[in-house]
Amino acid sequence: MYCLVSLILVIYFSLGTADVTSSPPVLIWGTETSKATSIFRPVKFDKFYKIIKNLKRDNMIVIYLASELAAKDINCDVCFPYLSKIHPMNYYSQVEEPLKAVEQVSKMTREGIIWHTPLITEIRRLELEMELPCKKGQIHAFSFNDRNVLAHDAAMAVATYQFSDCPVVHLYTAYTEEDRAFQRRKSQKIRPAPIVMDPSKTVGSSTDGNDTDSSDPKQFSYTIVNNMTLLRHNMVVLLFQNIMMATKHRHFSLAFNRTHVVLPKGKEGVQVGLLNGVDIYRGIVVVMDTSISPLIIELVPSHGNWHLTRIIFGSNTTYYPRDLIFFGLDFSLCCPDITVFSSDSSRLTIFDLHLDILWRDNDNGMDAEYEAKPCWGCSVLMTPTLTQTIFVMLIVTLILWIGLAMILAIGQNRFLQNAADPDLHIKTDT
Repeated sequence: MYCLVSLILVIYFSLGTADVTSSPPVLIWGTETSKATSIFRPVKFDKFYKIIKNLKRDNMIVIYLASELAAKDINCDVCFPYLSKIHPMNYYSQVEEPLKAVEQVSKMTREGIIWHTPLITEIRRLELEMELPCKKGQIHAFSFNDRNVLAHDAAMAVATYQFSDCPVVHLYTAYTEEDRAFQRRKSQKIRPAPIVMDPSKTVGSSTDGNDTDSSDPKQFSYTIVNNMTLLRHNMVVLLFQNIMMATKHRHFSLAFNRTHVVLPKGKEGVQVGLLNGVDIYRGIVVVMDTSISPLIIELVPSHGNWHLTRIIFGSNTTYYPRDLIFFGLDFSLCCPDITVFSSDSSRLTIFDLHLDILWRDNDNGMDAEYEAKPCWGCSVLMTPTLTQTIFVMLIVTLILWIGLAMILAIGQNRFLQNAADPDLHIKTDT
């Protein structure tokens, strides 16, 4: 019971109270820093704080701030003719609150951050503004206050030349990420809104011509297609034929009571919760309301794949799959059936399951024109039992082959005659 309550609390807080932080890109040059683990996973605030704290010990830090930036701005080669020639250049596509991390490090110094607001359109005044004394541990910030990346590149070229004889680490970032990218990420990945179903506006049941307008996303959240249930969410597309639960009739009996699990009318929908309450990269839970109880499917990323770990259903009953069920991040899971088992010998089977998890910012499962990713089949050709059987058979065959070879070798003369010895006398009947 404690496990079920804990998971429900995680889902509740992840659906309603997740905090969204701005994550602009960051360029660092002048030293080597640790690489980002993935371009899709933001660098956490604590990790970036430790990076700046370590750099401050032996370097002067100069940070250049645009008003807002997106990763696509940094990936523009022609926008940064000078910075594109600097090597090594460390690139972080997303960093949680980089300026806040630098400000927290600056509290350890007496001066704090020394702010400058240069006029970057006048090179002469810019050179004078950037003539700063070299002092380890100081943090200078140049506020550009616009998105003119070409002018930023020229200004940073002047600054890098000015500090050529000083141990300086340069950072280029922004006060915030691009607003459109931030709003898209906020709506699609951090605060997945629960679906409120209106049965009068589901596909196939509309009575008014306006109800079929594709501008209303709720009408696509529940659909029956070829006797299969299609559920849509902005992070998940789920398709299945039916769900069946089998429980033992008696404790020591092989007879099972089978029950069809259906979605209650008016509550046909799917919700998605974040396991860590912040982002999708620690795992998700897919939740459906059924006629018996909520059905919770847990999926966790594992080495570039999604791993279906367990299903929670009924009264504090956890079901586990017998085999490992994985599918790649760039694929959708397609299974003729998935059966999971519990400790009390009951089982739950989902027939014709198709599950597509949308983890990219530009994908939205509520879009009727979205095409699901290619299928990743869950059929296991080599089960553990079959693998062990084949291995044992190979060992037995090898032993039999060695034994047969030894038996057939009995009585054979394997010593060759010496050339100096007389010819062997062979007795014959003639």
